[in-house]
Amino acid sequence: MSARESRSERLDHALAMLRALKGVKEAFFLTKVMEDGLTKIERSYPSLGPLAIKNDGVRECLRRQHLVCIIKDRHFRPPPVPTVVLMDEDGNIIGRELLPGEKLPAEKKRKVIRVGEDFVIFFEKGQGKGARFVLPPVPFKEVEELDGVCSVISSSPSTAGDFFLRQCAGLDDDPKLASVLIGFDLV
Repeated sequence: MSARESRSERLDHALAMLRALKGVKEAFFLTKVMEDGLTKIERSYPSLGPLAIKNDGVRECLRRQHLVCIIKDRHFRPPPVPTVVLMDEDGNIIGRELLPGEKLPAEKKRKVIRVGEDFVIFFEKGQGKGARFVLPPVPFKEVEELDGVCSVISSSPSTAGDFFLRQCAGLDDDPKLASVLIGFDLV
């Protein structure tokens, strides 16, 4: 990309690159209506029993100038870092998603409890008060590598947010697919 390319050309290039990634079935920029609706949905996401859910990643994506949604299948690459963590009220990570192929971490001072196939909880006496699930911002290297972009992050919306975006885009609600938001600014 040359420095002379227009803003529109850089955005078109980013969208074309995302559409070409293995496992991506669809990619589109969010409209103002989509952004407003998603903001409302993610702000009011219900707790999971006694545990609150905080989607920091989507909130950060919504702060970027440009927001793309990709719809992906199981062939899309795994995330580079955990997309779900369990934090206590002091900000300590007391549980997290295991990445595909990752071995269960060995801990000496804390007991590690496996929850399902891909989540672990680190049990240590005195921790866990005020626990909440947090979906943090996640790097997205393919967009980070594009010329003229900065402040790139990604995140998965809630189930309700995913359904809303697909509905707005006229896409089927296929349970074998999932959405990922990628937010970025242009330099």
